[in-house]
Amino acid sequence: MRIVFAVCLIIATFLTHAQTNVESDPNQVIHSVSVNTFARINADKEKLQAQPDHIRVIIEEQLIPYFDYKFAAYKVMGSHLKNTTREQRDQFVEAFKTYLINAYGHILFEYDQQEVEILDNRHFQGKRIITIPVKIRDKNDNITQIAFKLRKNKKTGEWKVFDVIAEGISMLDTKQSELNELIHKHGVDYVITLLEKKNSEF
Repeated sequence: MRIVFAVCLIIATFLTHAQTNVESDPNQVIHSVSVNTFARINADKEKLQAQPDHIRVIIEEQLIPYFDYKFAAYKVMGSHLKNTTREQRDQFVEAFKTYLINAYGHILFEYDQQEVEILDNRHFQGKRIITIPVKIRDKNDNITQIAFKLRKNKKTGEWKVFDVIAEGISMLDTKQSELNELIHKHGVDYVITLLEKKNSEF
């Protein structure tokens, strides 16, 4: 649980204002927005206490626009992607996006002033995919090692996160392994329905 929370903490830390820095150093993007999402959470604390579902609004506005959920969803589908219709792909992407909103919202609701240390990656020039390591220190002085994989859109120059590696474990690879097997056994429509069911239970 500590690792999963740390993942969400760091995603929230740097995604808020990435849109205004689409051509800039991705490390500077991370540093420049390190307080924004949590300032929003703190500002909306009373509203969150009265309406816990408001965390989803914060996630939708602050995180999702800067998370390449479509690319991540396609990676999760893997080789099955080519056997799907456009409608199935759109439904899967939407269900996957909602799953992310719910999952991150559930965990970010527990935010409690963790410290974030970003370890800059200075070797990003000319690359489309980079990894940025981060350390999370909680109030008990526990440290969680995180690495974020970002992808640069060749048309817009915008950097977006598509995978998170927590203590050496890729969340994208884990989800791909889990859902790929289900798609293979039951088909993509079954997995879409499964995701939608999980989303309705949050």
